[in-house]
Amino acid sequence: MVKDCYSDDKSVCQDWPKRGKLKENIDMSLNELKGIITDNEVVYSYVLTTIDLQDGFFIQKGSAPNFQGGLITLCTCKHFMRTYRSPLDWKNIWIAGFTSVNTTKDHLNYLFYIMRIKNASQSYKELWDWLDDSVRRAKNARYNKCGDVYEPKPGIKHEFNPKNYFEPIKNHVHRKNNEWHCDIDYLNNRTGKRPALLVGDPSFSFLWSQPKIYFKNKHPRTKKSNVRDFVQSLESK
Repeated sequence: MVKDCYSDDKSVCQDWPKRGKLKENIDMSLNELKGIITDNEVVYSYVLTTIDLQDGFFIQKGSAPNFQGGLITLCTCKHFMRTYRSPLDWKNIWIAGFTSVNTTKDHLNYLFYIMRIKNASQSYKELWDWLDDSVRRAKNARYNKCGDVYEPKPGIKHEFNPKNYFEPIKNHVHRKNNEWHCDIDYLNNRTGKRPALLVGDPSFSFLWSQPKIYFKNKHPRTKKSNVRDFVQSLESK
């Protein structure tokens, strides 16, 4: 049974889903996961730095991945990784996030989430127009300290100018030093591309609230693999 978000140091963190497909897909066993992930697509996996462990449960103190509003989104983290493909080429690709080895006493990289991409947008304006009102409210950085969607101002013309978006709420996790500007206007020098804003298919989005499934070896910062090989690299307690 997952817990609501309470942090000992009083810092903000995301609440766990209470209904819908994301709620149903929490804490799946490794055997169940292997029975669902049977395609042969690519998976990009990486290590999260915003996950802590409290009373045996994970807490997400960051804005990405964001699992509010019934969808998992990756919009404010792994900017460079999200430039690897154009938005159209991200569909049906998998993304997985593991905890740091420093999160738990056994120093293992535990699987925190995995999702198959349903939609990818080039800009926050494009993403905002694609999302339903209820999802916008749940993820809106204007009102949520861990929000990962920036609301465009009326009549926006330049989709990558932070001035054309409402500022995030006070104490937002990316407000310090205007980190949110980089979320909106990022262009990688190596790839020459902007990062796609990724939305998972809720039927193929899975979360773990506790340390259950882990990577057999120490996980590198970012790794690209075949989905079938990926699931074979996992172990469970």
